Amino acid sequence: MSTQGYVAIIDDNPDIRHMLSAALTDAGFTTQSFARAADFERALATKQPEVCVVDLGLPDKDGLSIVAALANSATATLVISGRSTLQDKIVGLELGADDYLAKPFEIREVIARVRALLRRKAPTTAKNEAEKLTFSGWTIDFAQFNLIDADGNSTRVSASEAMLLRIFLSRPNRLITRDQLRDELNEKSDAESFDRAIDVRLSRLRAKLKDSTKDPKIIKTIYGAGYILISDVSPVTA
Repeated sequence: MSTQGYVAIIDDNPDIRHMLSAALTDAGFTTQSFARAADFERALATKQPEVCVVDLGLPDKDGLSIVAALANSATATLVISGRSTLQDKIVGLELGADDYLAKPFEIREVIARVRALLRRKAPTTAKNEAEKLTFSGWTIDFAQFNLIDADGNSTRVSASEAMLLRIFLSRPNRLITRDQLRDELNEKSDAESFDRAIDVRLSRLRAKLKDSTKDPKIIKTIYGAGYILISDVSPVTA
C-alpha cells in the first residue's frame, strides 16, 4: 500500500506516462495518469493530488493553464517539458509552478523532486512550530494554505509560497541569505534558475501580502545579502 502521497501525471506521450507511473509507484506513491487536460480536470473534481507532474504540450490545452489553475491550491506542480529555455522556466514559475524540469530527464531526479515538493507542503510535526502564526496584521494557516488579513479575508498560497513564508517567519528580524534559502528549500537547480525561482515566488508572496515591491514593509530585500522579515511573530493558540 502506497503511503507517500497521490501524484497525478499529465502527459500525452504514453511511454512517458508509463515510465513515470511505474517509477513513482515503485517509489511508494499512488499515481494516476492522464493524456489530456480535460481528463485530469474531471478527475480533480473528486480527488486532489498532492503533486501534479504536468507536460506543457498537451493535445487539448496548454499545460500552463493547469499550472495556473492549481497555483493557489494545496497541490504542488512539477512541470516536465521540452520547453527548456530560461524564459520558458520563468513563465512557468510566474504562473505558479513549484518546480520545472526540462526533457530529457533522469527518472531518479523526478522522484527526488516530487519528494522535495511533498516535504515543502507537508505540515510540520515539530512541537515548536505552530500551524497558525500571526505577523504584521496577517495570519497564516499552514495546514490549510490560507493567508488571512485583519478583516478575515482569506487568500490561498501555494506549497512553495507557504514554505518560503515559513522560513521567513521562523527567523523574524534576522537576515536570511539566498544560500540559506537554497539549503532550507533543498533546491538542486543551478544558481541562476534558483535565483529566478526565488524572485518569482517572493514577488507572488509579496503581492498576496499587499507588500509593495518597490518599497516593501514586511519582507525587505537587502541587496547583495538576502532578506529580512520585519515583524513580530506569534503563534495562534486557539
